[in-house]
Amino acid sequence: MAHLEPVHTPRQVRLPLLLATVLACCSSQPSAPEGTGQWMSVSTADAPSAGLHDTAVSGGSEVFVWGGLGGCTVQGACGTGARLDPETNTWAQMTEARAPSARYLHTAVWTGTHLLIWGGLGCGTKGTAACGDGAAYDAHSDTWTPLATLGAPSARGWQGAAWTGTEMLIWGGEEPTGRRVLGDGARYEPRRDTWVALPSLGAPSPRRYHTVVWTGAELLVWGGSGDATQDIALDDGAAWSPTTNAWRALSRTGAPRARWAHTSVWTGTELLIWGGLGCTRDATGNPERCADGARYDPAHDTWKPLSTANAPSARTGHTAVWTGQEMLVWGGAALRCVDGSAGACQDGAAYTPVTDSWRPLARRGAPPARASHSAAWTGQRMLVWGGVANGGSEVTLNDGALLAP
Repeated sequence: MAHLEPVHTPRQVRLPLLLATVLACCSSQPSAPEGTGQWMSVSTADAPSAGLHDTAVSGGSEVFVWGGLGGCTVQGACGTGARLDPETNTWAQMTEARAPSARYLHTAVWTGTHLLIWGGLGCGTKGTAACGDGAAYDAHSDTWTPLATLGAPSARGWQGAAWTGTEMLIWGGEEPTGRRVLGDGARYEPRRDTWVALPSLGAPSPRRYHTVVWTGAELLVWGGSGDATQDIALDDGAAWSPTTNAWRALSRTGAPRARWAHTSVWTGTELLIWGGLGCTRDATGNPERCADGARYDPAHDTWKPLSTANAPSARTGHTAVWTGQEMLVWGGAALRCVDGSAGACQDGAAYTPVTDSWRPLARRGAPPARASHSAAWTGQRMLVWGGVANGGSEVTLNDGALLAP
């Protein structure tokens, strides 16, 4: 492993449409268990320009971080990216030639050979204007190729995306200019550069901040917010099968409480949902953070609650990755972090489905507290990158770290 550099100092950028979380900093009371795992700071030389609402996708031996907010344009959106080699702790800039225009809140998937970017916000003259295009990045040749637009979904941000092994599936999202949440989507086949609409019959209701995962046989959509002007928590979902080209409703028996901005991972047999906003409301009617979750088995259409013993405190703006054995939850915004502070947290925990148990992750050497960051599993380590620090809604972070759990 190359020399590991100290964490980079945050810088100020304008952050439109930041996830609504309180990041006020309070006094810390370090008395919680230290946790397990080893953190290593990530080099900032040639690192990505953006630190918020970017995408981080693991592909092959690298992690690709692209787009987001970082002060690259008047609106703050970036159309640049970089690829991290976690073994050498070095970044390589991705070419900007023919890359998608600057944007944030877009989606990205790895096909095995290409990184596919689509949608997002920041296109046009307005910083909130939605994008209806995308491009494919060839990691071998460091080149971009625009995706077809004929038959593509309408312009949007906050959509979900999944890779099936042969196609990219896009579903849901919001078109903020028209203040509309969307309940449609399409499938993109890179080999033919073609789009085909997903059926509307039986599809979930329109939503944003929802869950989208591919199981190997179905696309699962669950939860989210059902309105663009006020957040309405949803507790339902549906599964789409390419074999039948039809949707089926997911069971609601035992499902998690309604929420949006939660995290989800696919374990190979189950969908794990955790955290988010909207599970309850406070005395003034404001949504409160969630400290629970559930696991969904599509083979039996059943839900089971996740244990809450030793789980992270209620939060949103956190990240979750699947290691092959555990779900790693880290960071996010909470009323009380493990060290007693409020706002962005510097802690997390690992959930093991086999034992239905949580264990705390190491805090020693962890990157500074943050929320609304991105994360990816490299095969051996979790990369945490960017996000928002405590101290104000316009303080973003352009640094990160790797955790070997």
